[in-house]
Amino acid sequence: MWTPFRTDDGSWTLVHSGHGEACHSLAGAWQQARERYAGPCRLAELARERDVVRLLDIGTGLGLNLACALAALDGTPARLEAASFELDPTVLRAAFELRDWPAEVAPWIARAHDALARELQSPGSTGWLRLELGDAREHLLRTPRLPPFDAVFLDPFSPGVEGELWAPEFVAEIAARMAPHAVLSTYSASFKVRLALAAAGLEVGKGPRVGRKAEGTLAGKRSDLPPLDPRTTRRLSSRCQRGGLRPGA
Repeated sequence: MWTPFRTDDGSWTLVHSGHGEACHSLAGAWQQARERYAGPCRLAELARERDVVRLLDIGTGLGLNLACALAALDGTPARLEAASFELDPTVLRAAFELRDWPAEVAPWIARAHDALARELQSPGSTGWLRLELGDAREHLLRTPRLPPFDAVFLDPFSPGVEGELWAPEFVAEIAARMAPHAVLSTYSASFKVRLALAAAGLEVGKGPRVGRKAEGTLAGKRSDLPPLDPRTTRRLSSRCQRGGLRPGA
């Protein structure tokens, strides 16, 4: 089901043979993990302020986002606690077969793969990672709201492939489990996705340009996110008001 593809920064991704989508940006899988997720979610900054950084990772994929989260906490006193949701375990087994990672990536992907393999064999054995296989919606409903998550990586396949993981109901469940300082980051800049985030009571901002993609989306309960363009802001406000909601309420 999975075809290996070496991306432009030398790191690997996997392409699904059914719908043809890749798990990461072809311009650089590690670059995307670093600049789309770990950086904008301010993991290194959080790790200097607290003993534990709690991460919700939607779409485990190859484990690259988890690996980058570990790298972001390197040299800090904080430890990572991550809940990672993946529908298809075959992507993990395909990822474990990949070799010859760039030197920058190798130690972190090795740690992530070791933890993921242990979780597959004996759930709960790693101490820092909780891997949930199957329907992420069901797993999230069973996840307590306290303590809240400090960061969210929303990285499933596109809304056209995994629409249920972008639906307003699922997004609202994620928002209910986010700390006041938390940032959610996703590669999607879809208006429908941004509307779901705003309707869930989150402030919505513009994510950074990464690779060939012009921008992504950030969201949180904080007001210091990079602003969206005025037209999109007006559209979100108008749609939320028509639904009896206020963006960020």
